[in-house]
Amino acid sequence: MMKVRWRSMQLLGRVVPCGAVLMLVVLVFLATGAAWAAPNPHQVLYEYDQRPLAVGKFSIVSVFQERLFAAAAKCQRSSSAQYGSPDGAIGANTQKAIKDYRPCNRAAAAARQDPTDRGAVTIGLWQSLMPEIMPYPDAIERANQLTFALEGTDFDRVEFNFCQSRNPATGKRFIEGDRDCYSNDKASYLTWGPRGATAGHGAEIQQIIVLAEKAHPGLLQTVFGPEADTMRRVVLGDDDSVETILCAAWANTRRRSDLRQRFARYGALPEVQEAYRMVYEAANADGGKVQRFFRIYQALKPIIHRDPTEIDVAFFIDRATHGGAPPGDLAPLIAKMQYFVSRTRIVPSAGQMRRQLGAWLPSAHKYNDRLARDAIFLIDDPKVDLSDAHRRIWQKRSGLRASSFGLSDDRFVPAYPVMPVTGYEAIKRFATARPAEKNACPAIARKPRSP
Repeated sequence: MMKVRWRSMQLLGRVVPCGAVLMLVVLVFLATGAAWAAPNPHQVLYEYDQRPLAVGKFSIVSVFQERLFAAAAKCQRSSSAQYGSPDGAIGANTQKAIKDYRPCNRAAAAARQDPTDRGAVTIGLWQSLMPEIMPYPDAIERANQLTFALEGTDFDRVEFNFCQSRNPATGKRFIEGDRDCYSNDKASYLTWGPRGATAGHGAEIQQIIVLAEKAHPGLLQTVFGPEADTMRRVVLGDDDSVETILCAAWANTRRRSDLRQRFARYGALPEVQEAYRMVYEAANADGGKVQRFFRIYQALKPIIHRDPTEIDVAFFIDRATHGGAPPGDLAPLIAKMQYFVSRTRIVPSAGQMRRQLGAWLPSAHKYNDRLARDAIFLIDDPKVDLSDAHRRIWQKRSGLRASSFGLSDDRFVPAYPVMPVTGYEAIKRFATARPAEKNACPAIARKPRSP
């Protein structure tokens, strides 16, 4: 044990009483406690289990794959082509590359048991391949990646939402020659990227454009060229104008294809992806919804004696994205949850709390899909007994587990970063559609049927 001498010590050229030095050491320790607790190199970040973890081709995981494939090929004295292209989807190829690299991964090879034996991505593996400026994704980032995997769209994918649904009777869409127009999302108009940003009533696309252009003036003109004015009028237009402008573009085959390609280039830019994330982390968007979940757990902390777990946070993010987030008035929900967790001497498990919270926050949007997604955050808790029907819905929808993304109920997240409001609601919007666009938009597309 280190002995402390109670006498004056010299610190930075000044003589300071030893008691003050000790206090300084204590304060530094408290302020930087995270630095003293080194991460466990065997902790799993990602683990493929029959279902690929598609976290996005623009994610840091793609960079990790590129370095892993090269290192595995070098270790095996073979070609990295056998593992395919780095695509941000952790599957069988990534699993094989991890196993092939293991003999050359000194830290893992020296361990008696390490998750890399079965092809899992661990903190130690990540750190052995990636530079320090590319740290391993933390729990919040991996929780967001889980929702990304469920949404199944990347930053370079955009879809027009006019007559996009199939006629239940014929199985065809309007664009495929059906005479009727069906839409299961009449107020979206355009959907883009991993969180389903829309140009409709949510106006997330407009907000992303505003933030990206504010940080990088001229970017919109550079990418959209002759359609840049179209997008400016979408940003400034009232709802009727946005629908008309985008409907006219959708009705024109050439423009529809051109805009898709331009959005693909726009979404592939890191500057735009950062603006996209800022919008969804804003207090007036999903960030505010997640924050409401944290307020509920803050109110419950005197009873449950903990912060939200990593899986809790993933559940919050997915609920904020897909439907079933807490209302603005939290008091009634907090009261019900307080009763639920204190009604017996045994505090419910984290999974049991999520299940009950989900039951009190039903989603009107795609009920079965919400059940299937909720199962992802329940399946790892042995105290939650899912029915056979619920398991079948889960398996059919994704079969994913929160633990496959290295998320655990044994580790906790005290806070969630929320960005300021985007300020878009302060912009005065007006009629920006042109007469030619009103004529170009088919009347049937303005009044679609529900499938």
